[in-house]
Amino acid sequence: MKIYIFLVLLMTGLFAYSQTTIPDQYDFPIKQGSMEWEQIGSVEKRIVALQIPEDILSQISTEGLLETCLAFPYLTDILFYNDYQKGFDELVAEFNGYREFLDRPDLNDVLLKKYKDSGNDIESIRTLSLVEQGRFSFRHFVLEFMLAQDRVLKQLEPEQEKQLFILSQEQKTHKRSNPDIFGSMNNVPTNLLYAKLVLGSPEVKLDEVTRVQLSNFVQAPLDISEQIIDNIESKLIVQYEK
Repeated sequence: MKIYIFLVLLMTGLFAYSQTTIPDQYDFPIKQGSMEWEQIGSVEKRIVALQIPEDILSQISTEGLLETCLAFPYLTDILFYNDYQKGFDELVAEFNGYREFLDRPDLNDVLLKKYKDSGNDIESIRTLSLVEQGRFSFRHFVLEFMLAQDRVLKQLEPEQEKQLFILSQEQKTHKRSNPDIFGSMNNVPTNLLYAKLVLGSPEVKLDEVTRVQLSNFVQAPLDISEQIIDNIESKLIVQYEK
């Protein structure tokens, strides 16, 4: 996503998503740009007001909870740290919806379905404004970053792991075909996923220099050589074709 779209979203306070078709997605009691939002004033008090009440939190479906997490008004907090992992960890710390979602036993099935379905949205997104396209692009970034989290990957069955890799390949094709919607930042979660899959696979052999570079990237995911990613991607293709 182009950086100026980010700036528009952040400066205008419009980084909120429209209601989806998930019936039990949580409806945040205060909305960005509303009088109530402005009256609360401080970020800390707004975040308190945005927490999902415990009696509702436990009853929301995992699908509804995922949509709620992607609609969290302070989703852009992931951008304001030295690396995206620290930013994502802060999201988890500040919003109880993320903590609940990541503890759900069926989160992998829900994430994989959402990831698969997101590939069908590109053409419809093209009919929307630049701001809406930016929202979609950023939401997609966060979704992919969630899929690359350790607690998600550790729960994957072998067939689910293979499905995730295949879907990531399809998504890379979408991103390369639509550079006006997806920017270089959207490559980071996929690169992170590939790095973790390779480092966690006993079947993939890596030289020590590559292993260290991948490990450093996993610790602080921002940038990494595309040559390294292309190399490990080819190794993963061979592994999952077996």
